[in-house]
Amino acid sequence: MSGPLGVMSVILLEAAVGGAVVLWASGVWGAVRRGFFVLTGSTLALCAAGAWAITRGQVAGPEVTALGAFAALLVVWQVLLLARQEALSRAVGLAGAAAGVASLVLFGVVHGAQPGLAVAELALGSLFLGSTVFGLLLGHWYLVERRLSNAYMIRGAWWYVAGVVAAVGAAALSARNPAPDMGGGFSPVLVVPGFSVMLAVGLVAICALIAGFVWKLAQEGGRSIQAATGMFYLAVIMAFSAELSTKFRFFPA
Repeated sequence: MSGPLGVMSVILLEAAVGGAVVLWASGVWGAVRRGFFVLTGSTLALCAAGAWAITRGQVAGPEVTALGAFAALLVVWQVLLLARQEALSRAVGLAGAAAGVASLVLFGVVHGAQPGLAVAELALGSLFLGSTVFGLLLGHWYLVERRLSNAYMIRGAWWYVAGVVAAVGAAALSARNPAPDMGGGFSPVLVVPGFSVMLAVGLVAICALIAGFVWKLAQEGGRSIQAATGMFYLAVIMAFSAELSTKFRFFPA
């Protein structure tokens, strides 16, 4: 498994797993309305289903089964939420996050050239993308719950800061892998030695700058939350582009 489809499967998997873990670790359950979990959960379920569909079309192995179970649990979680089965949906949602972590580990072990480092690279990338997606969706939710305390946006900002730090580690780990010959269908610019790593570092540096603004705006609360959300739009573009640059080197040449 390699090339554009392989990289896209990794990106979608990281976003789904990281988003699920950050969502449950952020402590918003019981404080934010159910609709936020429907919005976020549906987004993560689509990412997980996309990762499963791409992987299923490329290979046949245990990672496909694990990804399918992860995606299925996220879908069931959403069905239970819509049915207003709060307690059961929470249990299934937590199980889905755990299944996502397991599928991430299995994916790294199966497809990485060095399993331990591959899993670490995926985990760091998941925190980066997951915290970015969570921050963007949470910021939008403040338009629905205008009286929601800015404490949750501050937590989201700290998660994003942690994600940017993790992205530095992901870029460093990706540098150990050689760029595939001819880029596997990517732009020929990306096969220039070291270019993809330099590109990723530059994009992560922009994300670090954005993180500072997001943290400051979240602290202010009020309408500044909308400004922080606007910053997350740029953060999403930069984060996914940075991960694309690093995961270009993920699969063995």
